[in-house]
Amino acid sequence: KAVLVDFYADWCNPCKMISPLLEKLTSDETVKTGSGRSLDLVTVDTDSEFDLATKYKVRALPTVIAFKDGQKVDQFVGALNEDGIRQFIAKL
Repeated sequence: KAVLVDFYADWCNPCKMISPLLEKLTSDETVKTGSGRSLDLVTVDTDSEFDLATKYKVRALPTVIAFKDGQKVDQFVGALNEDGIRQFIAKL
């Protein structure tokens, strides 16, 4: 599986827009990465997990980082629409 990590904060309005889209797409079993992997979603509240956000150099919200086999492979920053997120997933 591939894992998308959604770094967010409760006060972040773009985060509130993108989080439901990420939940929808990662829970849809027909949505796969370009290499055919299914997806898991992990959410990280940067206000309570500041050290983790610092470790991954999160400087703006939302930041979504993709991992495959435990390795960071790609990321995007900012609120993408559903098509943009689908394109991001397809590249993985």
